Amino acid sequence: MKVARHQSVPAQSGFTLIEMIGVLAIIAVLAGMLVPRVFSAINDSAISRLVVNLHWVRSAGTSYIAKYGRLGRAGGLPLNLLTHTNEAAHWDTAVLVPELLFEQSFSSRLGTTAVIELVAAEGVDADPATAPSAYDFDGSTVAPSLANEASGGTFVLQCRLTEVGVEDAQAINRLLDGPTLGVSSGDDTKGRVKYLLDGTTGSCTVRIYLLHK
Repeated sequence: MKVARHQSVPAQSGFTLIEMIGVLAIIAVLAGMLVPRVFSAINDSAISRLVVNLHWVRSAGTSYIAKYGRLGRAGGLPLNLLTHTNEAAHWDTAVLVPELLFEQSFSSRLGTTAVIELVAAEGVDADPATAPSAYDFDGSTVAPSLANEASGGTFVLQCRLTEVGVEDAQAINRLLDGPTLGVSSGDDTKGRVKYLLDGTTGSCTVRIYLLHK
């Protein structure tokens, strides 16, 4: 006669409340360490992409000038800032894309507005701190380096970014102008990257020189 053997089933054990709190605390600490780095990497990627895209816009603008000998509308037609406001304000979309010199409208994940625009060139004495299209490339305002070294043409092609964070503006400046033409705080009016700090919002309007003709 067979005798049935009864096997004891071990009681199921789980995490105690204290153990769960400990695990959650560790996860929170790790998240606090990793999340800022992830967002920093994403932001660095956005800045690098902006710089690369600006390089391609400048190359496209150079190709346009080589083809037509000036900066203007699609087909090489002359541009009037008063009557051709859309072409001037969105030169990439209205001119470079139809000319097949640029694949699509320029965009950036930095700030709220990113446009490629043609603006009127200023005279050699224009102050880069106040004139939107004046640029002091080397940071010197004495002869033979003039205050506005983007003069001598009709138009200046530039990128304008609005509501950009100060740290992002400084990072763009470091990549395009180098550390010698940057500032640690306040407005920056030297080099190919200029930005003005809005005291109300704490953000910047950034202007980046591409070319002039």
